[in-house]
Amino acid sequence: MQRRTLACPVSPLSPRAPRRRARRSSAAALLGAARSALSMLLALLAPGSALADPGAASSADRAERDEGARPPAAGTALFSAGVDLEIAGRTLSYSDLLSDNLRTYEVLGVPMPSLRGELYPFARSAVPVLRDLGVELSYARALGLDSEGAGGAGVSTSWSRLHAGLRGRYRLAGQDGPVLFAGGGLRWTDFDIESTGDPSRDAASVSYVALRLGVDGRLPVGPVALEAGGGVQAPLSMGALASHFRAPSAGGVDFRVAVAAPFAPGLEARAGASYARFFYDFDSEPEDTYIAGGALDQLFSVHLGVAYHGE
Repeated sequence: MQRRTLACPVSPLSPRAPRRRARRSSAAALLGAARSALSMLLALLAPGSALADPGAASSADRAERDEGARPPAAGTALFSAGVDLEIAGRTLSYSDLLSDNLRTYEVLGVPMPSLRGELYPFARSAVPVLRDLGVELSYARALGLDSEGAGGAGVSTSWSRLHAGLRGRYRLAGQDGPVLFAGGGLRWTDFDIESTGDPSRDAASVSYVALRLGVDGRLPVGPVALEAGGGVQAPLSMGALASHFRAPSAGGVDFRVAVAAPFAPGLEARAGASYARFFYDFDSEPEDTYIAGGALDQLFSVHLGVAYHGE
């Protein structure tokens, strides 16, 4: 009796077919994952990557830490404050003086302590314009100042200066690079001689309330920083001197230079000089009591001090 073997075709729904497809799918997935991992490894090891240069990441982190630990510079500080001792002087002279009832005036070597401060309230803002817009305030007053009265007698004299205004800054090359400043505000300069009853002496009293616009800059040079600046002043009032003349008009300019040397975190020693001059024009007539074509009022000082830039 002959046996017959019947070949039974495997149905597509047979359990063997899914297992073969499953094995092929798993192999393809493993191969894809291996290719992805290899691509990522090659990318990380490429030149310029952090892993290609193990010191790069640590150097960047170290630089970031150093930047955060560095004391604020003048161009990025939230606030700055300083105290100075000025040695000041003043001279007053007339041009085209035709009357003999006016005197020139001169005083030198006057001690004049001063305080100053700047505040940038939005220094940590992300808005570029706001973070570099601030306010400034300064005040100075002379100590122990007397003028010479009739017969050489001492006459009590006061000399003070106050400035308040807005101030903006612009960094040219990062935190430690040059910085430009521009500002505007009101400056009050008062030089008052106690009345002596002698107009020739009393005329030297002035009280300038002036609108001031100025620019200045700070340039790091090695371990120090050099500063220089100037401004124009438009007097809104002039005081006793102008009241002695017909149709007086006046204008003013000022200049300053300084050098700053850091000696501790945030602190710097400072030395400098400043100069201001007010020039007058008078429309005098021959019948006037006081006759002069104009006047020149010069105020100047040298100073030593210390400043702090803080966060």
